[in-house]
Amino acid sequence: MELVKRFFTNDHIMLVLVLINTGIIFISGFSPYQGGILLGLDCFFTLLFAVEAIVKIQVYGISGYWSEGWNRLDLILVLLALPSCINIFGDILPGTGVLLSLRTMRAFKSFRLLKFVPHIISLLNGIKMAFKASFIVTIGLVVMLLTCSIITTFLFGSIAPQFFGNPALSIYSIFRLFTIEGWYEMPEAIAIKGGTAMAVFARIYFSILLFMGGIIGMSLVNSIFVDAMAADNNDEVLDKLNQLEKKLDKIEKELK
Repeated sequence: MELVKRFFTNDHIMLVLVLINTGIIFISGFSPYQGGILLGLDCFFTLLFAVEAIVKIQVYGISGYWSEGWNRLDLILVLLALPSCINIFGDILPGTGVLLSLRTMRAFKSFRLLKFVPHIISLLNGIKMAFKASFIVTIGLVVMLLTCSIITTFLFGSIAPQFFGNPALSIYSIFRLFTIEGWYEMPEAIAIKGGTAMAVFARIYFSILLFMGGIIGMSLVNSIFVDAMAADNNDEVLDKLNQLEKKLDKIEKELK
């Protein structure tokens, strides 16, 4: 029993198992509707991870196990993946064809790899700080996106319905424009159907949107986001420099 506990509480062993299971899920993606040995192996690893959760609960206790965020994530991912194991009995149990849709839940187990990324906590904290710092600018960009989408729907919805036929399509198309992805296709489609005057107006209109939303808006969000993530590292460096300065001052006083 002690050997079992040591096996399932060893992070290095669990990392190897997660990597193997991720490889199996990747290979099975080439034939997702087939069962066979790959599905059997994947279910074996799912059950293995379920045993891991049970063993850790016995070792650390329910409160100790649940207090660790990564353990909560592991348990949720295993519970999501467990129902897909019933697919093994798809030809035996009546009505289990519906359970084939649960096969996609197996892929979520790959998220367990995040647990083993070096300094993942610091990275996640940096991302959290970056989201907070860029929140207001992001909200402003979203409002701009929605407003421009509604206006563009009324302006060009009848001329280019494939891009602006309704507000939902317009949101996607304007977002593409903000990311500078195929933005020239939209004014060109309008130019073909709308005549010379409409073509000139459309090119000017979308160039302004590209400049305001894509070049200025997205760049501003990206710069604030990156700056906020780097600020966490800068604070750590400054703290170490302050500690070093205090030590040097102390040594200087002792020498005097």
